[in-house]
Amino acid sequence: MTMIHREDKENRQVLLTIRVERGPWQQALDAAFENAKKLFDGYQARAQLEEKHGADVLYQDAVNATFPTALTEAVNSQGLMVVGAPTLNITQIGPDGYEFTALITLYPEVKLGQYKGLKAAYPSVEFSEDDTAAAMEAYCRDHTLSEPVDRAAIGDEVTLDFEGFVDGVPFDGGKAEKYPLTLGSGAFIPGFEEQVAGICVDEERDIHVTFPTRYAPELAGKDATFHIRARSIVRHTIPTLDDQFARTQGFADAAELRRAIMAQALERKESEARGTFADALISQIIASTEVDVPAAMVEDQLSGLIGQLAAHLQSQGMELDQYLEMGGMTMDDLRARARDQAEYAARYELIMMEIIRRENIEVTAADVEPEYEELSRKHGVPMEQVKKLLPVMRLIHETRLLRARNLVVDSAVRI
Repeated sequence: MTMIHREDKENRQVLLTIRVERGPWQQALDAAFENAKKLFDGYQARAQLEEKHGADVLYQDAVNATFPTALTEAVNSQGLMVVGAPTLNITQIGPDGYEFTALITLYPEVKLGQYKGLKAAYPSVEFSEDDTAAAMEAYCRDHTLSEPVDRAAIGDEVTLDFEGFVDGVPFDGGKAEKYPLTLGSGAFIPGFEEQVAGICVDEERDIHVTFPTRYAPELAGKDATFHIRARSIVRHTIPTLDDQFARTQGFADAAELRRAIMAQALERKESEARGTFADALISQIIASTEVDVPAAMVEDQLSGLIGQLAAHLQSQGMELDQYLEMGGMTMDDLRARARDQAEYAARYELIMMEIIRRENIEVTAADVEPEYEELSRKHGVPMEQVKKLLPVMRLIHETRLLRARNLVVDSAVRI
């Protein structure tokens, strides 16, 4: 990588011109050719493929493989702290390498208030009898017993195939297969779940509902018919915390299980108290700090929040589009609702990054390796897969933010 030029612009933006030299460029083209051979049969040499399809057939993959490293090196060489994703533009490309520009938005100036020696109330972590009862109940509820049944009742989980019609015509987002629905959860249009109650496995029936007036404009207030089929029905029951149940959980008896539940509950309450204490301290820092949050950073936070929501919905068997339609929302509505949270998250990150800079908090790949091992063990996922899902630079960044937060908490006074 060669950093050719830097141009400082208005609004804390910098334009870098960067060149990727012939050596790494040719290596990237060779790697792109190896991948391309899976799509283009019959080519044993890169020159054959380039002669047939053009020299630029491999350029896109090779650029994608080389520009992140080149950009990172250039940014580091200039000591820049970047907000959001840079705007990239390739200005010259050929067999000897390529040049590109990166328009970068810098972190704003942060006029940080006091962040050490703050005072805040620390919640009590004592356990009452009600807390004890709630912990036992929550454990049993989290370990419900499941059994298949033939006929559905409110509270059962029914796996459905369904398709919705308005005036006899299917509508977008109204069809799904193997959709898990807990009757009584209120997840569907009012009246839908009550009409599913009583259905038997493999039974088909029509459900008649009216969309709420506050719904997607094309469906609001309209009558609809859903043709459904029940694939399976599962009934969940909460177990009794006795010796028999304790043994199924790997404990000698109910008393031993209760002690374990209490220890876990106390640990959670301590963690919640520390979190509440930390939030109160962070609120003080935010109130005393002056910073203009870049719009690009808020947009990045918004995209991250929506991505997390989409991933959570997928884990529950629902797509984001379905969620929006059932809630009578558009993507713009969702982004508007999440904007305050995104702005807070962006402001928080800016403040923590300034603390990291002042305190010279460093985290290396070796430092986060134990975290990868713990995540792999906890979720039963191979280490390589964990690293693909959570790249090392992301984990390093999150660890630095956590250490900055801990510094604030550990230096504070409990009142």
